[in-house]
Amino acid sequence: MNKKGSVAVFLTSILTTMIIVSIVFVQAASSICGASYADAVLELSGRSVLSEFDRRLKDEYGLFAFYGQEDTVASDIRMYASASFSKTYPQEYWGDGGWGTVDLLKLKLQRTKVNMAAYSLMDVDVFEKQIEDYMGFMLAEKGIDFIRSMWEKSGEAPAGEGEKSPTGEGDKEPVGAQGDKEPQRVQGEQKELKNKVEISSLPSQGNVRSGIGSNIVAIVEGGLPQMDDILKDGTKDFMVNEYIMSNFKYYIGDKKVRDTFFYNEVEYILFGKLKDKENLDRFKFEFRLMRVPLNFAYVWSDHKMRTTVLTLAEALGCPAAAGAIALAWATAEAENDVRLLTNGKRVSLLKDQNTWALVNLKSAVRTTRIKDDDGEVVDVYATEKKTSKCIDPPKSYGLSYSDYLRMFLFIEKRETKLMRAMDLIQLNFRKTYYGDFLIKDHYTGFSLEAVVSGKKYQYEQKY
Repeated sequence: MNKKGSVAVFLTSILTTMIIVSIVFVQAASSICGASYADAVLELSGRSVLSEFDRRLKDEYGLFAFYGQEDTVASDIRMYASASFSKTYPQEYWGDGGWGTVDLLKLKLQRTKVNMAAYSLMDVDVFEKQIEDYMGFMLAEKGIDFIRSMWEKSGEAPAGEGEKSPTGEGDKEPVGAQGDKEPQRVQGEQKELKNKVEISSLPSQGNVRSGIGSNIVAIVEGGLPQMDDILKDGTKDFMVNEYIMSNFKYYIGDKKVRDTFFYNEVEYILFGKLKDKENLDRFKFEFRLMRVPLNFAYVWSDHKMRTTVLTLAEALGCPAAAGAIALAWATAEAENDVRLLTNGKRVSLLKDQNTWALVNLKSAVRTTRIKDDDGEVVDVYATEKKTSKCIDPPKSYGLSYSDYLRMFLFIEKRETKLMRAMDLIQLNFRKTYYGDFLIKDHYTGFSLEAVVSGKKYQYEQKY
C-alpha cells in the first residue's frame, strides 16, 4: 500500500510539472501569436487609412494623398484595429449557456499616436517625390515614348530635332512645324485672382519673382540641352519640368480641356502673377530680354551685317554709333521673334542667315542725328521701328513656344516651381470639385505608434 501511494505522489508531481510546462508553452505561443496578429492588424489598419486617398487628385494629377488630421486618423485606426481585436475566434457552443466567444489572445488596444507632420503634400520634398513616382511609373509603363509623346502631342518636335542645318534634310519642314496653320491657343476670358483670403491660402502665398536674373547667362552660353542628353540624365528637375508641361495648360500649342482657374498655367508657375495676361506679358518680356544679346552677338559676328551697320554709322557722320545701331537692329529682331513665337512659329536659339527675319536695316531701325551748336554730328540716337507686323525669316526652324517654356523651367528655382504647381492644383480643385480644398490638409502617409496589451508597435505608412 505504501509503495502504491508513493508512485501516485510521484506521478502526480510529474503530471503537475508537465501541466505547468504546457501552460508556459501555451502562454509563450499565445504571446508570439498575439504579437504577430497585432502586427498584422495594425499594418492593415494603416493601409485601410491610406486606401482613403482622394481619387480625383489621383486621376487628375497622378498624386496619392488623403485628407485628414492626426486625431481623425488615430480614431480611424482605433476603429479598424478594435474591430479585429474584439473577436479573435469564431463563436463556440457552451452547452446550456448557449453560444459564446473564446478569446485566447485577449488583445486590447490601449493607445494610438499618429504623427503626419513629415508627410504633408504641401512639403516640397513630399510633393516632388509624388511627382517622381508618377513619372517613374509612366516611364516604366510606357517607356521613353511617354516622354517623347509629351514633346510631340501639341504638334511640336523635341528640342533640337527641328534645329537642323538649312541644307539637305534641314530644308524639309521640321517635325510639327506650324507653317501657315492657325496655332492653338488657350481660349477663354483671361482670369485674375483678386480674393485676398484665397491668395493667402495658396501654398506659395502669392509670392512672385522679379525675373530670370543671373541665370539668363546659362541660356545665352549653353542653350537648351538636347533631348537625348536630358533623357539620359534622368534628373528630378527634368521629371518635375515634364510633369508641369504635361499636366498644366500654357498659352500656345496645348490641347488640354481640363477646367482650370488660369489659362496660362505654366506661365503662372514661371512668374507667379495673379493675372493671366500679366504672366503672358512677363514671358514675352523675358523672352525678348534673352533674345536681344543673342541677336546682337550675331549681328556683330556676321561680316555682311556688321559692314552694313558700320556703313550706316559712317553715312550718318558718327562711326561710334555703330554699336547703338547694331543693338537697335537686334532689339527689332527680338520684337519680331516674340511675334513669331506667339503666332506658332519657331525661333532659332542661335540665328543664321536663314533664320534672321529683318534683313533690311533701314526698315528695322530708326536713326536720329544729334548735332552740336555748330551743326556737327556728335551722336546718333538709334531705336527699333515699332510695328505689329510679323516678318517670317527665309527658313522656319528652331525652338517652339513650349521649348522655350521648358528652357525657362530649367532655370527656375525648384521650390518656386513646386509651390506654384500646388497653387494651381488647389485653385482648380476649389473651382471644380471642393470649395474648401486645401493642399495643406492632404497627406501622403503617417507614422504610427500603438500599444497593444502592454507591447509597443511602431510603423511608417506611406504611399
